[in-house]
Amino acid sequence: MCETIKACIAGCAKCILIIINVVALVASVGLIAAGSYVLVEGDEYIPEVGVDTDTTAIALIVIGVLIFMIGCFGCFGAMTGKHGLLNIYLIGLLVIIIIEAAIIIYGFVNKGEVTETITTSISGPFKEVNEKGTSAAEADQVTVDGIQTLAKCCGIDGPDYYTGTAWLVGGKVPASCCKDAAEDAEKCDKADAYEEGCLESSEDMVNSAIELLLYVLLAVVVLQIVCMILAWCSKGGE
Repeated sequence: MCETIKACIAGCAKCILIIINVVALVASVGLIAAGSYVLVEGDEYIPEVGVDTDTTAIALIVIGVLIFMIGCFGCFGAMTGKHGLLNIYLIGLLVIIIIEAAIIIYGFVNKGEVTETITTSISGPFKEVNEKGTSAAEADQVTVDGIQTLAKCCGIDGPDYYTGTAWLVGGKVPASCCKDAAEDAEKCDKADAYEEGCLESSEDMVNSAIELLLYVLLAVVVLQIVCMILAWCSKGGE
């Protein structure tokens, strides 16, 4: 009776482990694809707010490759029942869990540094656009327009940030400050601009993204611990 229950538990553990690892394989391919896309196209769609998109993209690709490799060991180990494959799977999961735990701790501890990084990164372009208006360097205008459009904000601390001579006449701000500005417009009325400043909006946006990633990573760690337990159970039935 006892052996029958053990065999039943081991069989169920194998089935669940196979399903989880198949999902992990699909997810790993998605991570690799997302990382590759950000690496190639990230600069075009993501404004410069002090976040190194290349490093983030490479990290996604590396994590995706690791999950794919370990998922293969888990999947084939569960299907064949070979202890060697399951042992490699367990060791691989343990290493990844340790790395992910370190990333989670580092992320929560250093989240406060985001403000300083963003301030340093966006101050220069905003200053140039404020002082030179539409005559500012194209790179600075692209950065400012990208941030203001994505974060739905205006200026460093609001529309009143634009005090340069290029904006004072007629009470204007860059067109990207206004939701309903014409596509080919360079300026729009300050009265129609977003009220929130871009420093606060950018901080909120990046902090929210970091928190989401950390909580997702935490959920992944919990799932991986469950996988370790399932892998151990499936070995017990042999």
